Amino acid sequence: MLWWGKEMNEWQVLHASDLDFLLENSSSPYDYSGDNNESEYCCGTPPCSQDFTFDRTFLPVLYSLLFILGLLGNGAVAAVLLSQKAALSSTDTFLLHLAVADMLLVLTLPLWAVDAAVQWVFGSGLCKVAGALFNINFYAGALLLACISFDRYLSIVHATQLYRRRPQARVTLTCVTVWGLCLLFALPDFIFLAANHDERLSATHCQYSIQQVGHTARALQLVAGFLLPLLVMAYCYARILAVLLLSRGQRRLRAIRVVVVVVVAFTICWTPYHLVVLVDTLMNMGALARNCSQENHVDVAKSITSGLGYMHCCLNPLLYAFVGVKFRERMWQLLIRLGCPEQREHVRQLSRRDSSWSETTEASYSGL
Repeated sequence: MLWWGKEMNEWQVLHASDLDFLLENSSSPYDYSGDNNESEYCCGTPPCSQDFTFDRTFLPVLYSLLFILGLLGNGAVAAVLLSQKAALSSTDTFLLHLAVADMLLVLTLPLWAVDAAVQWVFGSGLCKVAGALFNINFYAGALLLACISFDRYLSIVHATQLYRRRPQARVTLTCVTVWGLCLLFALPDFIFLAANHDERLSATHCQYSIQQVGHTARALQLVAGFLLPLLVMAYCYARILAVLLLSRGQRRLRAIRVVVVVVVAFTICWTPYHLVVLVDTLMNMGALARNCSQENHVDVAKSITSGLGYMHCCLNPLLYAFVGVKFRERMWQLLIRLGCPEQREHVRQLSRRDSSWSETTEASYSGL
């Protein structure tokens, strides 16, 4: 699939020029000379032949579907939030940035679909931009969810409104910091990603030109893009749920249910992928035993779990629509303004039905 999930390992980057060098250099880790002048592999096994038939059929279809759904769904979320006449709350602002990050991420999927189906035909320049854009928005999605969790934690557990004074300036500063960190994390993509021709596969792919950089990037994605945000979210919502359960306020529990469901979805979607990538990295580094059968299974697992991870970009809008009552009301209001007057009565019924807890919702989880 993409460079992110199928970067070159030490066997794959063995080109003809490298082979000539290794044959002449006895200090190489690969010893191809034997007592009987027969080729031998130091590791006991030749490079595994890889079959990318699954990727060529599965990934283009999946990426195309996610591209359409993600663009439409997150575009609707952004339109609903921007349609509000009043200034956006801190949570609404974070959700708007989250929708933008998801949209920008899915915009790169058609490029990776072509890469999986045929090869990378867009050159090294677009490879760097697309790879960096993908990673920037991957990090942004996780960090923004962590920001929302921390904001709710301060508001409910400590009754502190971090963004009460000069809210717009503080929210803007937080978002700028998040995007700045994401750009910093993506610097290796701008520098080391390139369109590399793999002689063994007879195809060009967008991959890291240095294997060690790929390992470092994977470790950074695991820690900064998954584990740390997940730990922040888990701690914040564990404390929030403890407070709400002690207060026995079912209305307050409903007020944060959207964010809790979004965090759970993030965990379910991305955990399998990062576990598979961790196993693959340990195999490439020699920490785990490897054979051709295991490598092929890991390759298929990376393709499936990465698709599950990218599906998270399409889930958030659906979760807002099915769980967030306030979001549904705002969506109907937007449709009315766009020319759907038959929905006016439906909006009034929603407003009457949910008026008993809308104030709690606004106080505990504004906007949803």
